[in-house]
Amino acid sequence: AVAAVGVDINSCSREILEKVPSLTAALCENIIKARPLHRRKDLLQVARLGAKTFENCAAFIRVTNGDEPLDATLVHPESYDLARYLLNKLEWKLDDPTTVGTLLTKDEQREEWRELAKLAANEYQCPDDRIFIVIEHLISSIISPDPRLRGADQGASERDVGLLLGCSSLPSNLSTVNDLRHALPVRNIIANVRNVVDFGAFVDFGGENDGLLHRSKFGPISLNSLLVGQEIGVDILGVSST
Repeated sequence: AVAAVGVDINSCSREILEKVPSLTAALCENIIKARPLHRRKDLLQVARLGAKTFENCAAFIRVTNGDEPLDATLVHPESYDLARYLLNKLEWKLDDPTTVGTLLTKDEQREEWRELAKLAANEYQCPDDRIFIVIEHLISSIISPDPRLRGADQGASERDVGLLLGCSSLPSNLSTVNDLRHALPVRNIIANVRNVVDFGAFVDFGGENDGLLHRSKFGPISLNSLLVGQEIGVDILGVSST
C-alpha cells in the first residue's frame, strides 16, 4: 500500500514511515527529528541516510506543499527532468486534471505518444518503457492528486475525503469492542489511514484493533484519493470481535 500511495514525510507516524523500503527504525527517528522537510532531496541531509537509501525510498515519499511540485507525485527524482519535458510537450499541468484530456489505455498511449517517446528517449538517453512509466505516473498524480493539496478556498465538496470538521478522537470510554458495540453508531471520529487495499482501507480510529472502511461505503469518493498516514473522519457502524 505504501508503494501505491506514498507517505507524507512531514505528517506520517513513525510506524507508517518504517513501512517505506530501506528506512530502518533509526533512520525514521532521524527523519522525524529533521522535520519539516521542504523537498525530497532534503532527505540526503538526514543523519546516516545515504544516496543509495535515498534512491530506494524517494519514490515512496511525498512532500506536500513543498518547494518542488513533483515531490508530491509518483515520479522518482531521477526522472524529474524527463517529467518536466513531458509536461511541457503534452501541455499538462500538475494542478489541473482537465489538461490531461481523455484517458487512454496503455496500448492507446503507446500509439498516441510513440513519436514523443522517441524524441524523449533520444533526449534523455533512456528506453521507451521508462518514458511511458513516467507518463503513467504523471497521469495518476494529476487525475488523483494528494487530497491534502486541495486549496482551502475550494470549500467542502463530496470529493473531500472524510472531512475532519466536527470530528474528534474516540472517547476513552469506548476503546474496547464491548464498549463500542453498546454505543453504536459512533459518528464523526478521527481515524488514520493505515493501509489501502483493493476492497477498501484499514484505519486506526483509536480502538483495540484497526477498522475496515469498505469501498462500498465510500459513496462518490475514489479509493485512490486516500493516502497512508492521512487523517479522515469516519462513522463506526459495526464491530466484530474477530
